[in-house]
Amino acid sequence: MHQENKISLNEKISKYVIDLYKEKLPGWAVYHDLSHTIETVEACEEIGKGSGLSEEEFEILFVAAWFHDTGYIYKVEGHEEKSAEIALNFLKTYDYPDDITNKVIDCIMATKISNKPNNLIESVICDSDLISLGRHDYFQKNDLLKSEMERRENKNISELAWLQRSLDFLSSKKFYTEYAQQYFGSQLEENIKNLRKKIEGYL
Repeated sequence: MHQENKISLNEKISKYVIDLYKEKLPGWAVYHDLSHTIETVEACEEIGKGSGLSEEEFEILFVAAWFHDTGYIYKVEGHEEKSAEIALNFLKTYDYPDDITNKVIDCIMATKISNKPNNLIESVICDSDLISLGRHDYFQKNDLLKSEMERRENKNISELAWLQRSLDFLSSKKFYTEYAQQYFGSQLEENIKNLRKKIEGYL
């Protein structure tokens, strides 16, 4: 793809997704919102550079990161499939190459919690999507996720139940790339310790 065309398409992708979130994002979505998508895109850039991705791999990663949660606008269960469908329809409009499109779809589907990445580029987007687990602002982001679930399901979740659920989730997660393990792994462990302390405070 010609360099100028690539730049303009990247701009069209970011504008399309930004407009989609502004126009259609449900009011309950206070975690899976535009700021989470932008954070994921930025984390992909950082981890991708640290992992030595090629220019073509970065292109795939950029597209997948922007689209990876767009399906949340329409559904929660199976939102990854919907995100992949939205990305596919957009890329078809611009005659995007099928081989690259398929890799974009694979990256989006790799972010499904029950799935595991099959290669380095999929590992980068998985780590980027959950980068907050290994950051100092984890508890702020986790509070947003709790608020989102309560709004969406129209029910309150007790603090203890949420902390236990969060601990179970963090304890089951790991970063896949060497870069994320090196720079975010220790904070992930620290966040797990702090969750255990908070739970002990309730018991």
